[in-house]
Amino acid sequence: MNITSQLIENIALLQEIHTLNHKIEQIQYKCMNRQRKHWTKNEDELLLHAVNVFGPINVDKLELVLVNKTKEQIYFRVRYLVRNPRILRERNIVGFQ
Repeated sequence: MNITSQLIENIALLQEIHTLNHKIEQIQYKCMNRQRKHWTKNEDELLLHAVNVFGPINVDKLELVLVNKTKEQIYFRVRYLVRNPRILRERNIVGFQ
């Protein structure tokens, strides 16, 4: 593999990670938007929304872990594994009930 093809591959990976982070921010925005309370009625809906937002993207594993639940807020951890190289990424999101 020459240096040009490695560079192209690395740029593609960086773009993919940027896209993943942007999509997690979309999930976070929808969770934190108090006008859209239906996104956080339950964990299943939020997970379904996360999967819908991510769509067919180069990720091996996407999971939403319930971290803590209070009367007003739900705290989640989103974890996803990028295929190449295999990097585990993790972000926290907060949803309002």
